[in-house]
Amino acid sequence: MTFLHETRRRVLWVVAGVGVTALAVVSWTALPALPVVGVAVAAIALVVNRMTAGLRESVCLGCGQDVSQLPHGEHGVICPNCGHITSNMHLAEDPVGPTIIPDPEDDEDALA
Repeated sequence: MTFLHETRRRVLWVVAGVGVTALAVVSWTALPALPVVGVAVAAIALVVNRMTAGLRESVCLGCGQDVSQLPHGEHGVICPNCGHITSNMHLAEDPVGPTIIPDPEDDEDALA
């Protein structure tokens, strides 16, 4: 399983676990549902934020290795550890990509 799939699986289990726990607390203790659901949503937000914090960095989505210092091509960075290609959207060095300026001599429409 890749790093990204493991992260998604962990987040799914945390969300499901907190949801079932909130439902059990409301049904067993007869507490009002709104405060319990509010605490559950806040807990899910904090846990998901903490678990996915590593995805903000320039890491390989296959194994989690830091790829910020590696050269990137048109399709992204090739991880030397697992060979996974990580897309350019995770790289901070060149978020927009190269700027291509058309040559007016090559464009026949520009002369007309």
